[in-house]
Amino acid sequence: MRTETPARPETRPAGPWTRRAVTAFRTGAWAWILTGAGHLTLAVVSGLGPADPAGARAVAAMRAYEIEIGGVRRTLRDIDLGMSFAMATALIFGGAVCLLVARSAPALVTRARALSGLALAASLVVLGLSLALLPLPPVVLFSVAVVAFAGALAAARPAPSPAGP
Repeated sequence: MRTETPARPETRPAGPWTRRAVTAFRTGAWAWILTGAGHLTLAVVSGLGPADPAGARAVAAMRAYEIEIGGVRRTLRDIDLGMSFAMATALIFGGAVCLLVARSAPALVTRARALSGLALAASLVVLGLSLALLPLPPVVLFSVAVVAFAGALAAARPAPSPAGP
């Protein structure tokens, strides 16, 4: 009597479409990581102190203005730095998770469109915010992410539905 071996889940992409989807997805993930790392670096450098007198006055005003949220008092500067560090960390973490998914479970990128679609939607939102509020580096990097995740979405080939009885 012969027993069938259960099918192993896909661990490596095969074929040009799947390789293209995974490569594009990884490119978008790296754009997120680079944006987060750049932002973290900028937040640390700016935390060391402003270089010009106008910047020093602005930072002093931020340090002087306190806000109470949920019973905790923080200066506007504390909140600004905390949000900057949190955003940078989240971008690095999100990009790293995307890289791990592309390596460990490429079928989530190549066979389903949900993950690439979600990453594309998030990148579009942040690109819009970057265009309205931020300098050129995040605009460029999120433009790369949008193109990359859109490419992954376009290259994904959903698995055919199993034939019913």
